Amino acid sequence: MPIAFDTTGLQQQDPTTWVNPATGDRVSLQYFDLVPDLPAALEDLPGLRHDLAVIYGESGCLIEAHTLLLGGVPALFQVLKLPIPNQPSGQVFVASFTVPRAGSSAVLMTQAVERGTTGVREAVLAARVGFERWLMPHPYAPELKGRLPFHAGDDPRFDQEFADHPLTRVRAWAHHVIRTGTVDPRFAALPPFPGPAAPPAPPQAAPPQPLAPQQPPVPQQPVQQQPVQQQPVQQQPVQQQPVQQQPVQQQPVQQQPVQQQPVQQAAPATAPVAGPGPAVGSTLTTVVPGIPIGGYLPLWVGAECTFWRMHDPAAVLDLLGRGLLARSPLGETRFRDLVALDPDSSTIVLLNRYRSDDGDIAAGVAELSRVSGQEADDGMNQTTLVDAFQWVGQVSAAAAGRGECVTVEPGQHDGEIQEPYVLLVVQEYEGQRLSVVQTAPAPPADVPLWEGRASMSGPATPESIASGGLLAMYAMDTWGVHPLHLCLTFGPVPNLVRGTG
Repeated sequence: MPIAFDTTGLQQQDPTTWVNPATGDRVSLQYFDLVPDLPAALEDLPGLRHDLAVIYGESGCLIEAHTLLLGGVPALFQVLKLPIPNQPSGQVFVASFTVPRAGSSAVLMTQAVERGTTGVREAVLAARVGFERWLMPHPYAPELKGRLPFHAGDDPRFDQEFADHPLTRVRAWAHHVIRTGTVDPRFAALPPFPGPAAPPAPPQAAPPQPLAPQQPPVPQQPVQQQPVQQQPVQQQPVQQQPVQQQPVQQQPVQQQPVQQQPVQQAAPATAPVAGPGPAVGSTLTTVVPGIPIGGYLPLWVGAECTFWRMHDPAAVLDLLGRGLLARSPLGETRFRDLVALDPDSSTIVLLNRYRSDDGDIAAGVAELSRVSGQEADDGMNQTTLVDAFQWVGQVSAAAAGRGECVTVEPGQHDGEIQEPYVLLVVQEYEGQRLSVVQTAPAPPADVPLWEGRASMSGPATPESIASGGLLAMYAMDTWGVHPLHLCLTFGPVPNLVRGTG
């Protein structure tokens, strides 16, 4: 191969591919026995940058491009970001060196994939920089409206603060290659790349078609070396208990108030800080929301459940649980909503899942007031509890519309599904669309609506899907878990097996 580089810490997978076992980052080296299809000569850096930004804007975003010497030979260095294929969130960051000659080229590249909770770098820096200054015109093509936005958070001056971020890792690898990489003298002695050849004049002076670069990564198929291994939303089905054939009962709820023990964990009340949202320089903490009840929102800060009064509950409920916000993974196929908390201003930033067409990072900012667990418990009564679980039913209906299921479970649950839980899902069975509600453990025989059953199903109608929220309310009343300590978890529709009993 024309390029030699330091492989310390890498495991070779095949003659052209290496993997860093600590991070999963991949490195590949390829030789192309073809005239380089770069859109401009290396000497025309403004034109080269502009055309590359436009090309990569169709599938992602070119972050930076430079011409430099690699082993004493002119080369093109690029850093770009691309959405993870077939994933609702997360990005792949790629750094590459292209050494073009007149009739061939060599490409050395690395790719690093966002794993786990995505968007933390963006959330923290957006608050510091200011949302009004976050999105920027592309410096190489100001008119460009690419698939992914060019924003302030990708600036290399922030890399030191986020040492484990994939963008930081690919830049660090590239800087090492610049210092240590070499080029085979025989390849370096080949005639240099003069720039793209002018195409032959077409009939009737028709304009020539734009060229697409052959150098990897190709925008339409960004990750060519090995399939990106990530936690996809649609993977292994969750194995559940057999589903009963009893239809969902559509009885009006006229029961005695559900009796719950007060929340034992109390948090000191604090007054809200005036202001529209996080100030520039604020430090945000990513937190997982619980089920809002009576105008109060539980927020899980790690393993601690804190309680907050919402100033505009309707605005928050319109976004929570709708598949619109960033997510935190619990397992391979299980996710929860994620928001960013700024305790100083008593606000939460409702973070988009970063795949919006306009590139916005925040779906909104909501003001809160920190309260004690006792105050949040006092806000819960039969009316507010029923309202909250009717909202859960609406969330379930929205999830069914996008092909997902919802699990109601204690907030401290982690990993794969475990008892206690209520699973709400719409699935196809023998050509019929069914609404299924399944719980474990099975409620006692005297629990309203359930009457000792572990699961119920019936034709999927708006009413039967929404009624799953009330079924979840009565099931959780037997768990000994306070409703304010529950969370909603989302994932793909599992393969349930209908049964009897």
